[in-house]
Amino acid sequence: MSNLREKHILITGANGGFGKELTKQLLEKGAYLILTDMKAPDTKPETYLGGKAAKGKILGSFAADLSSEAGCNKAYKDATKIDPKIDILVNNAGLAFMGRLLDVPMEKWKLILDVNLYAPIYLSRLFLPAMLERKYGHIVNLSSVAGITSPGELVYYSVSKFGIRALGEALDSGYRQKGVYTTNVYPFFADTNILKSEQFGGKDRKEVPKAIVDSPSMVVRAIVRGMEKKKLHVFPGFTAKMIRFLTRLSPGFLRAMERLGQKVS
Repeated sequence: MSNLREKHILITGANGGFGKELTKQLLEKGAYLILTDMKAPDTKPETYLGGKAAKGKILGSFAADLSSEAGCNKAYKDATKIDPKIDILVNNAGLAFMGRLLDVPMEKWKLILDVNLYAPIYLSRLFLPAMLERKYGHIVNLSSVAGITSPGELVYYSVSKFGIRALGEALDSGYRQKGVYTTNVYPFFADTNILKSEQFGGKDRKEVPKAIVDSPSMVVRAIVRGMEKKKLHVFPGFTAKMIRFLTRLSPGFLRAMERLGQKVS
């Protein structure tokens, strides 16, 4: 099991629900953090720990727009200016819009792919060479159960998360033997701002039942365990594990349930 103490970790999307919880739990593990989001995240450990003593440190933070290659290049330069040695890159930044293929405007679905898929590719390409030179590194990618099965109303989100899944598997295949590990994470719906994402193509807003929404703290605990164990695939919580099981056991089962739900609604 890998010790995260004093590991230098860059977290993208650090102002979000998972980002703040990652900051909290990694500080508790003694990690040294660099944080980024559209607005520079707070660098005071007490903001995340609620008065508890921090074992780790926040080395710095900066604002970054990861929706373009230029923005990712700037993020790389800003991060390495704060800390030239990044041991672990956590590709956590992401967004979603609900709607079928023809419902979501072009500028919206392009933005999903730019932030959710292309940014992790750009950032991985930028940070990977130094990891290989040091013969140690770790890239953590936030995929989703939507990267395992694709609901019609999350088409572009699913495309990005299937892509992240492929990216992580290919990185692991290509570089694990060289000392650079990859962890892909597949959460179900969690209580973060992504549940408030803009929706297209319907009159009434669709809400995810609170009874099936996972807590960010549970999801992040699973992520941190997966990082420590250098696991390739992490399915946090019962629902994510069950969806994985059902898609492997009977690939058509979830699609049949979706069609049944559409008839009932």
